[in-house]
Amino acid sequence: MKNRLTIYYTSDIHGYLYADDFCNPGPCRRGLYSMHFPKDGNTLVIDGGDFLQGTPLTDYCAKHGTASPLIGAMNEREYDFLTLGNHDFSYGRKYLADTLNAIRAECLCANIDDARGELPLFPWKIKTMENGLRVGIVGLCTDWVPRWEKPENLKDFSFLPPLERAREAVRQMRAAGADVLIGLYHGGTERDLATGRVLTETDEHIACRLCEELPFDLLLTAHQHAEIPYGRWGKTHIVQVGSNAAKYALITMDETGRFSSELREPETPYVPTGERLETYKALGRYLDTCVGRVTRPFIPGEKADMALHGSVLADLLNAVQKEATGAALSCTGLPNTLRPFGEEVTLRDIMVNYPYANTLVVRLITGEILKKALERSASYFSMGPDGKARVSEEFLVPCERHFNYDYFSGVQYVFDLRRPVGDRVTEMNVNGKTVRPEDTFELVMNSFRSGGAGGFEFYLNCPVIRENRSDFSTLILEYLQRHSPAELPEENNYRCIES
Repeated sequence: MKNRLTIYYTSDIHGYLYADDFCNPGPCRRGLYSMHFPKDGNTLVIDGGDFLQGTPLTDYCAKHGTASPLIGAMNEREYDFLTLGNHDFSYGRKYLADTLNAIRAECLCANIDDARGELPLFPWKIKTMENGLRVGIVGLCTDWVPRWEKPENLKDFSFLPPLERAREAVRQMRAAGADVLIGLYHGGTERDLATGRVLTETDEHIACRLCEELPFDLLLTAHQHAEIPYGRWGKTHIVQVGSNAAKYALITMDETGRFSSELREPETPYVPTGERLETYKALGRYLDTCVGRVTRPFIPGEKADMALHGSVLADLLNAVQKEATGAALSCTGLPNTLRPFGEEVTLRDIMVNYPYANTLVVRLITGEILKKALERSASYFSMGPDGKARVSEEFLVPCERHFNYDYFSGVQYVFDLRRPVGDRVTEMNVNGKTVRPEDTFELVMNSFRSGGAGGFEFYLNCPVIRENRSDFSTLILEYLQRHSPAELPEENNYRCIES
């Protein structure tokens, strides 16, 4: 049966252009440069946001005042539409505006208002295809962005609840004669599409609700970094492509209006030439510069094993956080992808092991809140039939979220993993004294966690004492330069009981 519409869909590219994960040597099958989207008059190329920030390449360009290389890559692939994700604001208003004004794709964001009118934002568009099909597309973004992003990067932007803006856009598109309704949503699914199991109680992700309340034919989701080759909620077809330009979606609609979709990897890793080769080489020299030394090497282990017994990297990050803010207690998570380093630490080591554009926030917490936070981290484990702890499915489905397990410093604690989730913290001591519910402490965390993400919503009720607005990767660099060789004593401040 002949297809009436073909869509190539990417999202959460996070600046991955080259066939390089910046962690392991050699080319790999990822990167927008390795993707090819043949177009005709009935084809659309669409991106779901978080394209601008997330790799050493994009940080290098932004810090050196160079235009984003995403501009050329997206224009070459003739993108038609894109929406914005939370990380697209990380380099500031001007960088984002310059990028959007140079990319030929139209940016759709119905629930983001720019009071200055500097960004070329449209709520929705109808595209008439060569065969006469009128495709209506509305762009949406999770309204949680202000919880994570620097306030100075969001000045004069308003992030409104997406559902009502989507409702109005759908009404207008139908009135304008759209034959097909597509939601382009930088947000994910709040339920497992196969079982209906609730994945989150918050409204960070509302894809299922969008499908329940609005007559979308296709919902393109993002932000969760999950892979949904094809899903369905009610009458709506749902797709999500993962992250870091490892895959893209090929979506088709046949003459009956039925959608089909699959995820594809780039077939051949891109080999740079000319100016892009020179940029790649310059980036490599920059990243492989030694910036300091440490007294203990970091060799990543299995995720559960590190969470059970501690991590050199977590010790380093907590040490940086405490020195940068003066807080007595600290907590930090680790990214899903980790790179080992020896006694010499390079910029590449820092930027791969901390790829986020986070800052630091110190909140005043009580002993009661500290226990809730530790219980949330203790929920990372489930017990296997062999009596050994392993990573809970909650942190693996619909995508891996190891970064939502926090390592704490400044507090001594015990997890009894034989006990039920929510009642596993059996000891908490600070400075040799048992923590009482009414005790208060200054706890430093990254801005992502301070926004309540990852199941830590209770932090939002804790007063902010102070902040350090420097990018945390810069603070790590400065710490290593200041202390080289940096002493990384093993804190050994917690214990997990398995059996």
